Amino acid sequence: MIANLNELCLNDLKGKCRALCIDYGDKRIGVAISDINWEIASPLIALESHGVYDRLLRIIDEQKVGVIVVGAPLALNGGTTGKQLEKVKKFVENLNKKVEAPIIMWDERLSTHGADRLLTNACIAKSKRKAYIDKIAASFILEGFLRYCEKTYVN
Repeated sequence: MIANLNELCLNDLKGKCRALCIDYGDKRIGVAISDINWEIASPLIALESHGVYDRLLRIIDEQKVGVIVVGAPLALNGGTTGKQLEKVKKFVENLNKKVEAPIIMWDERLSTHGADRLLTNACIAKSKRKAYIDKIAASFILEGFLRYCEKTYVN
């Protein structure tokens, strides 16, 4: 189900399952995962976009994922239009047909920029950043979601 955040009872999920984040891109998809208590967001893997659904379904099953967060590429001014956003919405619609877990679209503005900056500061050569940037960007997006849940849904 493509979920409205206000309609979910996220407190019922924390401690029972993991949150998975997907940073969708035309070529690669970054994936990050939370711990079961939704305190830590960790980069997991970067997948080629072509034929990604089977791999994602396997990860969702193996990691006991209960909620999926997908980065929404909003405009810097918060606008909700654009070619890439439409591609992400189509991806979410297709994923929604294959999973039972709720899917939440989450603002991903500047996540790739932040990941690139982190890798630059860590002195990772530009030629090697491609292997890391997508999954780190996904962990930045997931971190924002987890911090929101921590502040909003207090046990």
